[in-house]
Amino acid sequence: MQTIRGEKVTWINLDKPSKDDLETIKQRYNLHPLVIEELSRSTFRARLEDYGDFLYLILHFPVYDLRDSTLGKEVDFIIGKDFLITAQYRKFPKFEAFLKNCTEDKVLREKYLSRGTAFLLYYLLLDLFDFVFSELDKMDKKITHVSVNIFKEHHSRKHGDLVRELSMLRREIIDFKRAIRPQEHIFMSFQTQGEEFFGTEFQPYLRNLFGMYMKVENTLENHKEVVDALHHTNTSLLSTRTTEITKNLTIMAFITFPLTLLANIFGMNTENNPIIGSPYDFWIIVAMMVAGIISMFEFFRYKKWL
Repeated sequence: MQTIRGEKVTWINLDKPSKDDLETIKQRYNLHPLVIEELSRSTFRARLEDYGDFLYLILHFPVYDLRDSTLGKEVDFIIGKDFLITAQYRKFPKFEAFLKNCTEDKVLREKYLSRGTAFLLYYLLLDLFDFVFSELDKMDKKITHVSVNIFKEHHSRKHGDLVRELSMLRREIIDFKRAIRPQEHIFMSFQTQGEEFFGTEFQPYLRNLFGMYMKVENTLENHKEVVDALHHTNTSLLSTRTTEITKNLTIMAFITFPLTLLANIFGMNTENNPIIGSPYDFWIIVAMMVAGIISMFEFFRYKKWL
């Protein structure tokens, strides 16, 4: 448990809160037993509850990590008039960097903790939103890479790599939406409950937080549309290439057809086989085969299949 004291607010951070930590803050701030129970473990559900003397807020911040399909980094907030309690359950470098700045940098500590709990929470959420935007930027760079190389990849026949990249991007967007989408009503409710709890002067900051959320949502939706378009483009290119390969194989089959037919005809074991036995029988048969191939080529060109 780490405590940072400011002029108007005390910030207590719990990193994987223990039973002793929870008992301490329960006694010190008279927290509801249900809140203590929620703090004892992580949860997949965002929430906002008003307990009169404090607000209880749970948010998730998605991470662009293909090895991790969870809902991202969870942070719990217990928001009082003169205190802020936060709890995290997994390593969160961006959150820890903000905490470290408040601990070691007097100027930043004065900026964040001198105006009360509302502004400390506001600056902290802005910093965490900045983290989410940086994760979306990573996704955007990956999407740009795929969009630039999609035709090059098909030209070089690296279809498997492209399909895997698009599949991973679609999965990553789904994970982001699972984390972000349920929190829309949380930020909408926070505008109302936050104004009642902190006062009308804090309303513009609450609207700005909701605007940040909507910017994340819109950016994510734009990424989804682009990846879906790339997926459809890739599918069309694969379909076109499959059709082209099928056409080429069919043409090859028809070109070899007269060769096979002539070879079978003159390979028959019959008594009176024309041409066979003449001085130039081999070259005559070869000439007939070449003539058949040329005829098939001309036929395909006439039909504009080549």
